[in-house]
Amino acid sequence: MVLFKTSKVSIYFNRPANLLQITWIQKPCMAEFKAAYLSALYFVETQPCIRLFYTDQILIGAFDAQQEGWLVQEFYPKVQHIITEDIWAAVVFSEDHFKAIVSNYKVPSALPVQRFIHFNYFTNRQEAELWLKEMKKGQNLLVAMPGSDL
Repeated sequence: MVLFKTSKVSIYFNRPANLLQITWIQKPCMAEFKAAYLSALYFVETQPCIRLFYTDQILIGAFDAQQEGWLVQEFYPKVQHIITEDIWAAVVFSEDHFKAIVSNYKVPSALPVQRFIHFNYFTNRQEAELWLKEMKKGQNLLVAMPGSDL
């Protein structure tokens, strides 16, 4: 089900997989960036059982510092307020972008750490999807276990 679509981004909800997918097509300005993520958040508010997220940044590369800052300082706390449990997020980059991240990585000390989001980074869409399927299987096993808190 398509939730939000512009020339810059497509946001899709895969109901059978219970997966929210964001695919960036072109670099967004800050207003477009916020509009996309907030539309996804509004949907998640109506479907709070969503725990799996997929972001495809292959075509756009890295978000800029302002976008990253907004995600960490404003958006992720809103997500945590709505979804009070852990979530899993697969992020897919191009091979070159991934190499640049690994080569130039510095821990951003000023930004808070979001421990409830379990990120995993990929250069291959199929590997990201497989990882998310495995995370979903793990969630289903935990829910089915007697005495489980989930």
